[in-house]
Amino acid sequence: MKDKLRKKTVLVTGGTGSIGTEIVKQVLSYDASKVIVFSRDEIKHFSLKKNLTDDRLETVIGDVRDYRSVQRVFNDFDIDLIYHAAAMKHVVVCEDFPIESVRTNVLGTQNMVDLATKYGIPKMINISTDKSAYPVNVMGATKFIAERIVLNANFSCVRFGNVANSHGSVIPILLENLLNGKPINITNPNATRFIMEIPDAVNLVMEATKYAQGGDLFILKMKAFKLGDLLDVILHKIAPRLNIPEENIKVNMIGLVDGEKLHEGLVNSTESQFLFELNNTYVILKDKEKALKYEDTRKINSFKYTSNEVDLISKSEIEKIVINYFKKDSMREKLWEYLTNYSKKYVVQHATEIY
Repeated sequence: MKDKLRKKTVLVTGGTGSIGTEIVKQVLSYDASKVIVFSRDEIKHFSLKKNLTDDRLETVIGDVRDYRSVQRVFNDFDIDLIYHAAAMKHVVVCEDFPIESVRTNVLGTQNMVDLATKYGIPKMINISTDKSAYPVNVMGATKFIAERIVLNANFSCVRFGNVANSHGSVIPILLENLLNGKPINITNPNATRFIMEIPDAVNLVMEATKYAQGGDLFILKMKAFKLGDLLDVILHKIAPRLNIPEENIKVNMIGLVDGEKLHEGLVNSTESQFLFELNNTYVILKDKEKALKYEDTRKINSFKYTSNEVDLISKSEIEKIVINYFKKDSMREKLWEYLTNYSKKYVVQHATEIY
């Protein structure tokens, strides 16, 4: 893997987000000569440079929707590889602001592809989502189009499931509501979602970096979880650790919101005709001749990859994932504030247990 990144200049759009930051750290660990982080959030830029001190790190404030803003980066640096992680990724927000979603996810991706092609960048990997496989909402539709733009330009994609503990995902939202005494809103306890942790997501990106030849889409083999199981863990495992009585927790069953599905899919019926197995991933390869160039791949003849068809993780596994979230620096501060407000004595007795 180091051979793919050693002495390379790498651009990471959206590099201040949960996934982007971990990609940056991983790329630096593989001896890249320079990593350029491009995003529009100046506070996150400041935080990243504060927490990640490395002379090879370059941060640039800009917006993928602004062609000239992106072009300046291509003019200023001799880029070898691009990870395109900048996106509007929250289903409800995209439903509320569809035009903004198109500007970021579609037109922003088109800007990246146009400039990558113009400047002769050999490899670009686009970060996508399971919502694009069966696009029934704005976010999925825009990411589906973004995938087509990238793949048609002979670049590559990775498709994620729900990334546990990433900013704005279901686990952080429910836990923060728990700590703040707000209602816990569950759409449907029988709903299932694919789940991967941030290291799994970054490993998939690195796997794509190693094998991608262009026009290929990589998907991690993963399990799923049921929202009802997550709720049960929060109510009966996490809340007691925080000494929060169940009767003090209000749970609302709100039903599926606009754009949400009961179960998610990672490969649609058309794509399943071009599906190959490669190590711990699946690869969609529509070019049959190109598929022959991949070593150690195996054609999958019939396959349905939906969150209600794969193995579900256990409640104990969910509990471990939830506890891992408390180890994040941002959550430690919120947890410490909560416990301090509750009881200094309780902090002394139980804080290390939570961590």
